[in-house]
Amino acid sequence: MLKQKIDHFEVSGLSGFKSVELTKIKDFVKISEIMKVFHVFITEEKKDEVIARTFNLLSNDIVYNIKSNGFSSVDDFDDADDKGFEDAEEYAEAKKGGYHNYKEFLEFRQSGTIDRNVYKKAQKTGFVDNYDDFKLKLEINKKTIPVDFDFSEMDNSLKLFQFATDRGFKDYGDFAKGFFLGFTEKIMMDEAKDKGFTYAKDYIGAVSMGFDNIREYQEATHLNIKNKIEFKIFDRLRKASKYIYGFDGVQLIEALRIYENGKRLSIKKINELLEQEKQKCKLSTSDKGVKELPEWYDIKFKTDEDIEQFLKTCVELKDYGFYDDGGEFFEVSRLSDTTIYIDGSNVAYAVSGSTGNNKKELKPAYLNIITLASHLKELRFKDIIVIVDASLNRTVSDPHYLSTLKQTVQYLEAPAQTSADEFLIENAKKNKCYIVTNDTFRDWKAKDSWIFENIDRIRVPFLKNNNGTFSTPSLDLLKES
Repeated sequence: MLKQKIDHFEVSGLSGFKSVELTKIKDFVKISEIMKVFHVFITEEKKDEVIARTFNLLSNDIVYNIKSNGFSSVDDFDDADDKGFEDAEEYAEAKKGGYHNYKEFLEFRQSGTIDRNVYKKAQKTGFVDNYDDFKLKLEINKKTIPVDFDFSEMDNSLKLFQFATDRGFKDYGDFAKGFFLGFTEKIMMDEAKDKGFTYAKDYIGAVSMGFDNIREYQEATHLNIKNKIEFKIFDRLRKASKYIYGFDGVQLIEALRIYENGKRLSIKKINELLEQEKQKCKLSTSDKGVKELPEWYDIKFKTDEDIEQFLKTCVELKDYGFYDDGGEFFEVSRLSDTTIYIDGSNVAYAVSGSTGNNKKELKPAYLNIITLASHLKELRFKDIIVIVDASLNRTVSDPHYLSTLKQTVQYLEAPAQTSADEFLIENAKKNKCYIVTNDTFRDWKAKDSWIFENIDRIRVPFLKNNNGTFSTPSLDLLKES
């Protein structure tokens, strides 16, 4: 139902009627509708050089009146009341500008912008309708909002819209989602999300410490690790420890791995060496300015006995040396990766498809040794030393290959009164080299403690293939490295 239009008439005055003064424009309009009177008389009164206008409604000899408050018509006054305007000039300005209500008009005016299209964009993207909700959420989510955000500067929805869009957010929903997680930049929020971070505080903290991985950052924070460099040290030691050794054990292995070959180290010297390694991890500094091992450093060695037990039992250390119980020292003994010994007699008797010897069924051959030596050269061994019994030359099937063999390798015959096995073992032991042989030296293990402890480490079994070539599976990895 359409609202009846009210006609307005300007008159010089109304007298002789009872008068009822109203204070609310809604009451004035309601009386007009009840009385079915739709013509209003406008009177003016001048006071202190100010002209005050009054709207008057005449019905049954009673004048119902209300001050116009500067409005030119009852319809404007009523419409302004509906839209929240109290000032006639502001209403007229808003009406001219096409604003829908006082809130919209006030926000636009306070924003300082002169382009109403900006307001329309703010409205379309949800900032106008959700501004009050945003203020409410600020109170609830104080702990997660950006620390550098000053709400006093965001006193209307347009300013909030401008703030958000300048920082890459497309609408209020997108902005609120990031803002209440601590983000004021869309690009930072996306970067953090891609790297698994939820909160800006965590992401900013991680970046400042050099992390780009949420798992590493959380673990570092839990362990009180200060930066990515320190975390890398921790992570390397942890992986090397295989969750078996302490970090002190890992560092001791690393130190002995590169220590001068052939040196014998007492427990006292081992402790000194270990302390030097620990210095590399003393990254934390106490209040007194003294460097200390960080909390995450896992220590397993409490006594010298712990170190001795480690030197005796650590499997990895066997590649770098051995502990002598009697002498109470660790001897550094790394095997050469350039020099290698061949048990000449054992290889000469090699049979295809077998790792054993079969001396009764065939004669030994120098060609076997030559072929195996070629294989070892492919594995980067430069100095190949063949040790044989003096009698081998009298039993081989191809003595004419001896000169070729001597051009290929260093050829040594065991001295008189010395077995080839003994000569071979002593040389390999002294020079810390591998021995290529299928002999297990079982008898020697029973009478020599060093052989018992080390022969399986230095012995390299071989296999003669059906095509006459040789394989050494335990050394073949050298070819790939």
